[in-house]
Amino acid sequence: MNHIFIQARIGSKRLPGKVLKKICGKSVIELVVERARKVSDIDNIIIVTGPQEKNQLLIDEIKKLEADYFCGSEENVLDRFYKASVEFKSDNIIRITADCPLIDFNVVNKGLRIFGLNEYDILSNNRIRTYPHGLEFEIFRSGVLKDSWTDNLSLYKSYDEFHDVFIPPTKYMLEKKKFRNFDLLNNTNLSNIRITLDYPEDLELVTRIYETLYDKNPSFALDEILLLLQKNPLLQTINQKYNKHESSLEIEK
Repeated sequence: MNHIFIQARIGSKRLPGKVLKKICGKSVIELVVERARKVSDIDNIIIVTGPQEKNQLLIDEIKKLEADYFCGSEENVLDRFYKASVEFKSDNIIRITADCPLIDFNVVNKGLRIFGLNEYDILSNNRIRTYPHGLEFEIFRSGVLKDSWTDNLSLYKSYDEFHDVFIPPTKYMLEKKKFRNFDLLNNTNLSNIRITLDYPEDLELVTRIYETLYDKNPSFALDEILLLLQKNPLLQTINQKYNKHESSLEIEK
């Protein structure tokens, strides 16, 4: 069973409620689900969120979309993902985040083809960044997720009470050499392009992209975005101050 897990919650600090912001008359989470549904060979899409009492508005929106969801730990996302995988009996999981409303289903499909033909534990396009920030995803096996969860039980004990920094659920898998990793690289390094959704300026840029491309082609992808940015170079200046190079993962040697 191939499942897409969309990581989402209401309580984002830099742009509160960003998953419910409206773009072209649709919520961000609706646009992410819409693009996720264009990925091939997917058996289900699950929005993996935090506790229901903190995310009820998001859950109400998910129900309108007739999508499945799972409520777990607010901060311990690894635990949230593992328990969701058990609940939905997932085999392979594609993780995307709700702050990527421009996720390219073509790139995800490419990753799925490679993953399906090999025996990798996890495939990603963000351990080594060559794609724009906002197109990140990983594909991994549920057994590897369980191993990661088990290995980190002591680290995450009482996590919710003592931590306020989010650790991606795939961080351990991507860093440890015990797992068979595959890095999906783009032919051209586009890591200097920022089309994610963390700040008001990001929302402005993503909205401009959607308003220009969506009506003409709801299935627009990276090629169309790059052409738009090439023709309108001032667009990238909208959120340029946040386009900082992220530190690399501490990959085990």
